[in-house]
Amino acid sequence: MEIELFYSAFELWGGFFFLMASFILWFSGGSGNSRRARVWPELITGLMLIADSVAYFFRGGSSDLAHILVIAGNFIALLGSFWVGGAFFQYLSTFIPKQRRKNYIDWWKPMILLISGFDTILLIVSQFTGILYTIDKWNVYQRGSFMILAMGLQFVLVLSYLIIAIREKLWTILFIVGGAVVAIVVQILIYGYPFTNIICMVAAIILFVRELLTQTKKSEGKEILISEKEETIREMQTRIALSQIKPHFLYNALNSIYVLCGRDMNEARYAISHLSDYLRSNMAAIDSKFPIPFSREMELVESYLAIEKIRFPEELNYTIVTPVTHFSLPALTVQPLVENAVRHGIMPLDSGGIITITTRETEQDFIVSITDNGVGFDMELPDPPEGSADHIGLKNVKERLRRLSGGDLVIRSSPGHGTEAVIRIPKQAGKGE
Repeated sequence: MEIELFYSAFELWGGFFFLMASFILWFSGGSGNSRRARVWPELITGLMLIADSVAYFFRGGSSDLAHILVIAGNFIALLGSFWVGGAFFQYLSTFIPKQRRKNYIDWWKPMILLISGFDTILLIVSQFTGILYTIDKWNVYQRGSFMILAMGLQFVLVLSYLIIAIREKLWTILFIVGGAVVAIVVQILIYGYPFTNIICMVAAIILFVRELLTQTKKSEGKEILISEKEETIREMQTRIALSQIKPHFLYNALNSIYVLCGRDMNEARYAISHLSDYLRSNMAAIDSKFPIPFSREMELVESYLAIEKIRFPEELNYTIVTPVTHFSLPALTVQPLVENAVRHGIMPLDSGGIITITTRETEQDFIVSITDNGVGFDMELPDPPEGSADHIGLKNVKERLRRLSGGDLVIRSSPGHGTEAVIRIPKQAGKGE
């Protein structure tokens, strides 16, 4: 009686453990097929152990309830033992390379359905005929004459898994299946003790621990990848921010302020204020891990244009029409494009030109447009040389738009007709400030 209580408690706690393990594995992520392949062996093992534990605990009981629970417990435990092998095959197949997996599934799936289905039919028939087992008048399990046949078919099935494990060099699976083969042989020769259940429990523990270790490695790999991406983005932000503070721009701005100091102190203060705002916004961009409100980006743009307007009062004109501002975008995406328009579009013109910044929205996107009526360029010409300031600037803008907002940058131009740079920010990524 004590050994039966021990087995009953052992299987009961094991069953609850595997139900919890299946719950953990289900919510650990992965696609539907891979998730089911991990969960089903644990779930079936858990239900099988709990059912067998109930049958062990109430065996020999004299009440009608005990009799019903022994019958139900043995039925569920045997049903689980007939199908846990099929669930295990689904898990085993996930370790086989895809190019060979289909061949195995095509051959083994019908065999699993045939053997496990046949054993299930025997189990159902046995409830009326006792061909697999009976529950005697003392409420004790007695093996029937067809049980060895049913277990022999399961032995053939598990033995075929052993062949797969050897062919594919799956050493962990080989250890588990080898133990199952031995357990079934012992169970055929000696019944009354749950040898196969114990092996199923050991196998389920090994699979659970293996999956936890695999998930841990995947999580660590994702964290490393995310960390590397964040570092890349941060490095790009630093390069962009620093590349915007060009020595020639600072020199020209300071030189203009120097001239203004001797001519108009109020204008000089005005220029210093805009230069201060410009520098502060550039430095703040280094720490911008996330998209910023469009209005903040425009503060930098307006400071830049105000400084350049002081230097080129007649040549440079600009118009800002931004009715749509309730969105976010990566820092330093509009300003570099405006600067390109000033330097490469307007300044080469003897008579100067105008830059127009507009915003609008569609059902899917927020759109920012920077256009100039400058000299333009031939779109069929090669891109700026790799490593040049213009190449780095445009590449970084495109990359930051893609990474931080899922957006893109399109540039259209033709000689003598100016240039248009269009930024598109998906509404799902750019909503709100």
